[in-house]
Amino acid sequence: MSSARLSAGLEFVAKEWRILAFGLSFQFFSCFGRTFYIALFSREIRWSFELTPGEFSYIYSAATLSGVLLIPWLGRLIDEVDLRAYAVAMVVVLALSCFTLSATSNVVILFMALFGFRVTGGSMMNHASVVTLARHFDKRRGTATAVCSLGVPLAEAVLPALALLAVSIVGWRWTWAGSGVLLCAVFIPVIYLILRPTRQVSVPPSHDTTVQSDQPPSATRREAMRDPKFYAIAPVLILPTPLVTALFFHHATIAESKDWTLEWLATCFVAYAAATVATALVVGSLIDRYSARAILPWTIGPMIAGLAFLAYGNSPASAMMYMLGVGVTTGARYSLTAAIWAEIYGTRHLGSIRSVVHTANMLLFGLSPAALGWSIDQGISMDTVVQVFIVLLLGGAALAKLATPKAV
Repeated sequence: MSSARLSAGLEFVAKEWRILAFGLSFQFFSCFGRTFYIALFSREIRWSFELTPGEFSYIYSAATLSGVLLIPWLGRLIDEVDLRAYAVAMVVVLALSCFTLSATSNVVILFMALFGFRVTGGSMMNHASVVTLARHFDKRRGTATAVCSLGVPLAEAVLPALALLAVSIVGWRWTWAGSGVLLCAVFIPVIYLILRPTRQVSVPPSHDTTVQSDQPPSATRREAMRDPKFYAIAPVLILPTPLVTALFFHHATIAESKDWTLEWLATCFVAYAAATVATALVVGSLIDRYSARAILPWTIGPMIAGLAFLAYGNSPASAMMYMLGVGVTTGARYSLTAAIWAEIYGTRHLGSIRSVVHTANMLLFGLSPAALGWSIDQGISMDTVVQVFIVLLLGGAALAKLATPKAV
């Protein structure tokens, strides 16, 4: 049976390799604008502009919150325009942001660079990838989104070490300039190569040949927002990202408070990435076998356990367990984030519906680093903050379970 499944999996990848490669590579290269990559340069940026951790987080949060204003429009746009043009435009803006950060000499230009990162790599590139995959596939939606989500953990495993090495050799500014060159010289041609035969616009279709016949009718964004279930399920999907973002953004401060080195935390990112990869694949398969609704409430548990290690432990092993727990929940979320809404509300307006959740996500995403930075500046212990995070996640999991009582 396992041999038959392997053969079917290989046949699936061979047939759909273009769209899978697009999703995987788009997730990987989006990481040049994600928080974990930017946070690697936090110390150098703060020193260059004489900023405290709180002040830098305020600028970062302001850039994120400004980008939130564009998300409802940009999120809906993926339902209406050619995918290749949308993708190239996102990468161009991301590359320009890299070049801008490498050359900036004042906080205004720093803000503009961070704004570009938050709109593209930290937001719309991920949105475009998961919406495209969820719309393209039906019966194997969980597997497809899981495979493509591997781009992020692969980047998290590779980029921190490479970035720290590059900084030690050429400095942080040239490292950012090199990131921009890589995006322009490598990734844009890759997009054209992959998507050239497939000009995809918003269609309600499933190109997957294994379409199920019991799919829900496609709801509009207005209809989804009138459904109480939408508000019960959304928190468990929204909360993990801003909470993890706040912690990752202040990893340098966490390391100081726990007597961990940044090099050790960079090593722990490899374990985080491995946990994310393994969980994404397992959960993707479980979604196809059962449903996203059946899996959703249980995926928050590992992150809660990981945060408990962070709150109550000080040893290097606690750092590893923290990163593993967060990685498991993150991997599960990668597979669930689009599949759950497609299951409930269909795919025709998926970009529009998911943009509502993504807007709320990014709003908290923008506030969380500043809120944690303010807490640090006020002398509130990191352990106390993490305990509050645990309570919030427990509440979100309880709401999701109430919204899916018959799913398990």
